[in-house]
Amino acid sequence: DHRDLHSFPTRRSSDLEELREAIIKVSLELGSELGEDGLTMRGIASRLGVSATALYQHFESKSQILNEIRIFGIERLWQAIQPALEIEDFSDRLVQLIVRYVEFARAEPWLYTVLMQHDEVQWDRVKGEDVEWAIRPLLELRNALEAGQKLGKVSDKLDVVTSSLQMWAAVHGLSSLLINGRISEKHPMFPAPDESSLILTFARTLAATVLHA
Repeated sequence: DHRDLHSFPTRRSSDLEELREAIIKVSLELGSELGEDGLTMRGIASRLGVSATALYQHFESKSQILNEIRIFGIERLWQAIQPALEIEDFSDRLVQLIVRYVEFARAEPWLYTVLMQHDEVQWDRVKGEDVEWAIRPLLELRNALEAGQKLGKVSDKLDVVTSSLQMWAAVHGLSSLLINGRISEKHPMFPAPDESSLILTFARTLAATVLHA
């Protein structure tokens, strides 16, 4: 689904030239259609109707393009979970943070997969503030647990740093299983008759592990 590609609200879009933005848009389209193996500099240039030389004036490699796609992916993920932060009831807020994260992965499977390929990120080139921005969804989960402690909804003995990481690992695990088809309505061994209901039940169960009874 590429309905939002024309706006392409990247964090650094104001600094990108028109062709540079077009390169990233097309790269996202090709990756979503063909996977990472189908994302090549030649293929990007062909779809844009430009020479490969024009691409290299903006990006030195496919790896650099993937880094820019990750920036876009973080922004999209943030936009997906942000409405949950406005929910007044803490329990519902925590559940919806989880649900919206998983639903983002289902809606943008290739983008989510690229987003999670941290081993390919050129961390030595990433500024400290950008690292914090990149892990903002995890930090928001941590902030939510801290807010829950202040409200008396979460035990003050809970280590929010460790717990938020454990919860994210569980949420990422379910997201990966769903987008890889390991859990699906048509799975021969572990069919999920209603994936949306499964996600909601999972979110409620996971949230319950940190909530006071």
